[in-house]
Amino acid sequence: MRKALTDKTIQALKPRKGVYDIHDMHCPGLTVRVFESGLRSFALRYRYGTKQRRYGLGRYPVVSLVKAREKAIEALRQVEEGIDPSRRRRQPDMQVEAICAAFIRQYAKPRNRNWRETERILDREFVAVHGQRDIRQIKRHDVLEIMDAALERGASYQANRILATIRKLFNWCLERGIIDATPIAGLKAPTRELSRDRVLDDGEIRRVLNAARLDAYPFRQFVPLLLATAQRRGELANMRWSELDLEARTWVIPAERAKNGKPHVVHLSDFAVSLLDEVPQFVDCDFVFTTTRRSPVSGFSKALRWLHKHSETSDWHMHDLRRTAASGMARAGVAPYVIEKVLNHVSGTISGVAAVYNRYGYDAERCAALEKWGAGLAELSHGE
Repeated sequence: MRKALTDKTIQALKPRKGVYDIHDMHCPGLTVRVFESGLRSFALRYRYGTKQRRYGLGRYPVVSLVKAREKAIEALRQVEEGIDPSRRRRQPDMQVEAICAAFIRQYAKPRNRNWRETERILDREFVAVHGQRDIRQIKRHDVLEIMDAALERGASYQANRILATIRKLFNWCLERGIIDATPIAGLKAPTRELSRDRVLDDGEIRRVLNAARLDAYPFRQFVPLLLATAQRRGELANMRWSELDLEARTWVIPAERAKNGKPHVVHLSDFAVSLLDEVPQFVDCDFVFTTTRRSPVSGFSKALRWLHKHSETSDWHMHDLRRTAASGMARAGVAPYVIEKVLNHVSGTISGVAAVYNRYGYDAERCAALEKWGAGLAELSHGE
């Protein structure tokens, strides 16, 4: 029911069984709700995005009709600016911990396949230090202290990741009206990053493979498989038995885990299959590489230090094995466009218009390339 609300009109509203609303004809969305007890309260009904929301304005006569209309008009102004007044007013939601959780749930998770890394950085670096503070009180020096701590422990690239992640968080808060200005505007990354070009030579590959044989599951098989498949560390870490067809000798990386968002078929060489044959299968567990049976393998830094020591090699990361595999296939005469298909790259030799019209998957060529590369790894593995 709509009425031109006045104090006299509101006072004349009679309680009924249940509650009912009277809508103000002079202020869009303003309503007065009448309860069975005779209590009357103001609220604003408005649409935010695709959702209908209700924003409480206070109880009458503690809040007068004039004040209720002022608050309603101010709330509607916020809606026009893209701010949800019903969310903004909740003080507990302003804590860093709550804001970070909302950022992951509403922004990072739907848009970023690597959202867990974003969550890990925020939880470990930001929430652990400032979790109970109001995010509007976070200053530039608070973020600089977190980055300086990373630099002091030698994690210079990690300091860049921390800044990039917190910058996205603050920009999201700015868009939603949680903050009025980002405290880190113009803050530059502390470290200049250089593209890595580390490739292991045959001698180093041999020593790494021999060292891996001295290790236990899961890294005994995991590290050689990184070399044999030339896939990304995260993709292999999340490998499931249900994605493998050992008879057809294929592994299908689903679209939700592939970096380019498309399913990717990886052909398994004799060398790769022999490694998978060594891997134990646990009851009610689909992960190929796991130490908990509930989540994929982790602890890569520790495993890498162990491999550096026992293989007497240094200055390489897990991702360098992917580059090593690509370089090894190129040295063996595999065409660049086939290597790109093996790596599941969407740019490179076949890109632009050519990529639109050339839909050939080069399956046979990829299979031959990985077989040739796997044979070379098997030879190196059995060498002295």
